[in-house]
Amino acid sequence: MKKIRYSIVAVCLCLAGSMQFLYAQSIIEGKIVDEKDNSLQYVNILLLRSPDSALVKGTTSNAEGAYSFANISKGKYLLSYSFIGMEKKFSSIVDIAAEKHSKNLGILKFKSNNKVLDQVVISAKKPLFEQKIDRMVINVKSSITNAGGSALDVLEKSPGVLVNKQANSLSINGKNGVVVMINGKISYMPMDALVQMLAGISAGNIDKIELITTPPAKYDAGGNAGYINIVLSNSPDAGLNGSYFITGGYSRREAPAAGANFNYRSGKVNLYGNYSFNWDHQIQLFNNLRQSTITGNMISNSSRSDRDGKSAVNNLRLGLDYQIDSSNVIGGLLSGYNSRWSMLANNNAFVQKNNTVDTIINTIDNEINHWQNMMANLNFQHTFKPDNVLYLDANYIYYKDNNPNDYINSFYSPAAKLVNQQQLKSGKITPIHFNVFSADYSTKIGKKLSVETGAKLSLSKFNNDVSVQHLQQNTWVTDKSLSANYALAENINAVYTSITANLTSKTTLKAGLRYEYTTSNLGTPEKANIVDRKYGELFPTFYLSQKLNEKNSINVSYSRRITRPTFNDLAPFTIFFDPKTYFTGNPALQPAIANSAQASFVHKNLIFSLSFTHEDNTIQGFQNTVDTLKDVQLMSAYNFDKTQYVTSSFSLPFTINKWWNMQNNLIGNILQISTTYNNAPVHLKTVDFNLNTTQRFTLPRSMSMELTGYYYSASYYGTQKYNPIYQLDFGIQKKFSNKKDILRLAVTDITNSGSKYNYIDKMPNKGVHINGDYTFAATAVKLTYTHNFGNNLLKEKRERATGAEDELNRVKK
Repeated sequence: MKKIRYSIVAVCLCLAGSMQFLYAQSIIEGKIVDEKDNSLQYVNILLLRSPDSALVKGTTSNAEGAYSFANISKGKYLLSYSFIGMEKKFSSIVDIAAEKHSKNLGILKFKSNNKVLDQVVISAKKPLFEQKIDRMVINVKSSITNAGGSALDVLEKSPGVLVNKQANSLSINGKNGVVVMINGKISYMPMDALVQMLAGISAGNIDKIELITTPPAKYDAGGNAGYINIVLSNSPDAGLNGSYFITGGYSRREAPAAGANFNYRSGKVNLYGNYSFNWDHQIQLFNNLRQSTITGNMISNSSRSDRDGKSAVNNLRLGLDYQIDSSNVIGGLLSGYNSRWSMLANNNAFVQKNNTVDTIINTIDNEINHWQNMMANLNFQHTFKPDNVLYLDANYIYYKDNNPNDYINSFYSPAAKLVNQQQLKSGKITPIHFNVFSADYSTKIGKKLSVETGAKLSLSKFNNDVSVQHLQQNTWVTDKSLSANYALAENINAVYTSITANLTSKTTLKAGLRYEYTTSNLGTPEKANIVDRKYGELFPTFYLSQKLNEKNSINVSYSRRITRPTFNDLAPFTIFFDPKTYFTGNPALQPAIANSAQASFVHKNLIFSLSFTHEDNTIQGFQNTVDTLKDVQLMSAYNFDKTQYVTSSFSLPFTINKWWNMQNNLIGNILQISTTYNNAPVHLKTVDFNLNTTQRFTLPRSMSMELTGYYYSASYYGTQKYNPIYQLDFGIQKKFSNKKDILRLAVTDITNSGSKYNYIDKMPNKGVHINGDYTFAATAVKLTYTHNFGNNLLKEKRERATGAEDELNRVKK
C-alpha cells in the first residue's frame, strides 16, 4: 500500500512536466532599464485598451526588469509605464491580431525627470470585507469598531466565524477544525491556548485577516474548516515608517491596550517589527445545572461561579530581510509572547436530593495559566529566473504552559453549618518543542501552466506533567490516579505538488495532491505506548473557475482534509470546576477525515456559494459524560462517528450613495450528527443561520461612522445546543488634517448579549439533564489614539510565509 501511495505522489510530481506542449497563448512582454542600462524593478505597467484607455490589467517589473501580460484577447492596446522619480512613458499601439500571438516590445529606457519628490503619499480606503476566489479578506484597519479591540474581537464579528468562549474554540461555517496562521505561520498551540493568545493580540497591529475555506495543496492538510490567516502590519513603504496606538477602555473593569509597529527599508535591507500589550480585567459569571436519577432518587447539582479574572499579554516580533543580489534573499524572524491569566473564583454548589437541599459546597479556586512562546525562523529565497523560485525555510518553536490551581472545598449542612473542609491543588507543566523544515519550488512551464512542488518535515515533542495533591494532616499527598508525566512525540513528513493552468482566456484550473505520513507515540514512564500510530494519507485539492462574461463567473472546488487531535486533548489533565465536575483529556482520540465540495456563482461583487462536507471521526471538544453512580460530570474531547454539513452563503455588498455603503453576509447550515453514547445511537439534526452586517458612513470634516452587528441562531456544539447569540457595535472616527493622527471611539456589544452562552445538552442519557449559562464580558467603551510616522514612498513588500504554518496550531492555550 505504501508503494502505491508513493507511486501516486511521484506520478503527480512528474505530471506537470508532461503538459508543457499543451499550452500556448497571446502575450505582451518586454524589459525596462534606467539611463545606465541597469534593470529597473517595481516599475508599474498598465495594459490599457485602445482607444478608450480602459484598464485591462496591471503588473510590475521583476528583479530583471522584465514584465509580461498573458491571456490577451484580440484587439489593440496601449501600455503605460510609471516609476517614482522617472518620466511617465506610453508605448505605441500594440495590435494583437490573432489568438496565440506573442509581442515582444523590447527594451524600454527610463530617464530621470530631475525633480526631487519630498514625499508621495499613497492613500486608499479599502472595503472592510473583500471576497476573493478562495478566501474572504477582512481589512481590519478599515474598521472603526475594531479600534482598541483584539484579534479575537475581530474574528467574533467576521462572517461565518463563531467564537465559543465557553469551550475556548473557533469554528467556520459550523466546522471546528480551524487552523490559525500568524503572517502565514501556523500556530501549533492547542485551541484553548490559541484563543487566549488571540485575545491578547491588539487589532491596532493587524493589517488584515484572511478566511481561507479551500486551502491549496501547499498548506498542511490539517483542519476541516480551513485556515484563518492573521496578517500583522508590515508597511511596504521605503525609509522608516510605522505607527503606534494607545487605548483606554472600560467594561465591568479596566481594559487598556497599547502597541507599535515599524518598518525600515533602505537599499538591500528591510527591518520590521511590532509590539503590543493587552490588559483585560474581566468579571465573569458561570452557572451550571445537572440533574440525574441515582438509585431511584433525583439528585440535582446547581452551581454558580463568580470569577474575577485578569489577563496580561505581551507580543513581540522582529524580522530582517537582506537582498544579497537580484536573485537571492535571506531573511530571519524572531517572535514571542508572554500571556498570563490569573483568576480568583468563588463557586457555590447546592446538592439536592428529591428537591430537598442535602449539601452545600463552597469552592475557592485560585488559578494561574501562564503561557510563554518563542519562535525563530531562517529562510532563503533564490530566483533562478522570473517565475522560477526556490524557497527554503527552517523553524524552531517553543511553548511552555504552567497551569497551577489551588482549591479550598468547604462542605456545609442544609443549615449552613460547616461539616468538612478539604484542600487540594492541581498542576500542569507543559513544554512543547517543534522543529519544522520545508522546501518549496515554483516555476512556469510555457505561458499557461504554473507548477509548485515541495516537501516538509515536522518534528515535535511534548511533555505534560500533571499532578493532583490533597492536603492530609498538613502533608501534601499525590493522587496517583490523576497524576502522571505524559510524553508525546509526533513526526509528520509531507510532499506535495500543485498546478495552475489557464486552459482558455476564461477558464482556470488549479489542482494539487499532498501526501502526509504521520507517526505518533504517547506514553508515561509507567505505561508506554498509550497511543502508538503510524499512518499515511493522500489529500487531493481541485479548483475550476469559469468566467462566463465580464460580470459573471462560476467556481467549483473539492478538497480532502484531516483534523488531528491536539496534544492537550490527547494527554490527560484535570481541572476542577467543583468537586464533582472537572475537565480532562482523552488519549483514545482518533484523527478525523473530511471530504468537501463547493460551488459558487459570482455576479459582479455579489457571491453565492453552496458546499457539502462529510467528516468521519469528528473531534468534538468538551463534551459531557456523567457517572450516575458517583454523580460525577466529566468534560472531555470525543470522536463522533460522522458529521455532515450543507452550507450556503451569500455575500451582498451595496453602495447606497457616496456617503453610505454596506456589506451583508448571510450563511445557512444544515448539520447532521451521528454517534453513540453509552452504546445507544445518537442522531441530531439542526438548521441554523448567521447574519453579519456592516454599515459605513462618511461624515463631513474627515469623520466617519460605522455600525456592525451579527446574529447567530440556535446551533449545536457537539451534543450541546446553544441559544442564539447576537451583538451590535458602534464606532466613530476623526482623521486630523496632518493625515497622521486618528482618534476612534468604539462601543462594543451595545446590547450586552454577545458574550452570553446558554446551552442544553441533548445527549441520550436517561434521567440526566445538563444545562449551562456563561457570561464572559459586557458592554465596553474604548477610545484609541493612533499616530502614523515616516514617509509613504512605496516599495514592493516581500510577501512570504514560513514553513511552520500548521505546527503553531497544534497547541491549546
